[in-house]
Amino acid sequence: MTSSRQRRSIALGVMTATLLTGCGGLAEPEVERVAEEFAAGDAAARCDLLAPGTFAALVEDESTSCEEAIEQFDVGSGDVVEVGVWGEEAQARLSDDTLFLTHTPAGWRVFAAACSSQGQDQPYDCEVESA
Repeated sequence: MTSSRQRRSIALGVMTATLLTGCGGLAEPEVERVAEEFAAGDAAARCDLLAPGTFAALVEDESTSCEEAIEQFDVGSGDVVEVGVWGEEAQARLSDDTLFLTHTPAGWRVFAAACSSQGQDQPYDCEVESA
């Protein structure tokens, strides 16, 4: 997750197309709320909203606290412009980022952030993600 480390890609191209067509409308308000909290939050709030695997990977890869690590990345702080839910997975597009979320026992959590589209039907490239 640093500039010296190659970024990993998330193979979500097909899932993204499915997410944007939407199914799971009952979960959309909750996904939107979590995405808004993540975008508006400080580093500690953002770390609290990370999926456990993403939290662990961030701390391990950066060899520092989550709060210090997440501040090194250009995670979105813009408005939520679109939400899609597919089963236990979701995508929230912000005006300046794309987040991917998963439903956990603790509720919806961000498993990838600071994501850039690589083109239609291509995987997103995310700077913050689980291993």
